[in-house]
Amino acid sequence: MATDSDSAGFGEGFLRMAQALGLDVSDEERGKDLARRVALMREGLARLYEIDVSDAESPSAFIPSTHEASSSGAGRG
Repeated sequence: MATDSDSAGFGEGFLRMAQALGLDVSDEERGKDLARRVALMREGLARLYEIDVSDAESPSAFIPSTHEASSSGAGRG
């Protein structure tokens, strides 16, 4: 779990980048909270990268229909 010392490692560069992206980091406490949240997200993403999916076959995201749109009744009426 991310601690204050982890979030402190982001430093001024992180706060400048956050401010450039339009995030309000004018309050020191808000900046620390943002850094803590980003550290937690990075931890979660790191766990995803550790998952071995080399043997998994990717399912097709799109399987085209074998029927024409006109045969399904589209455009009739």
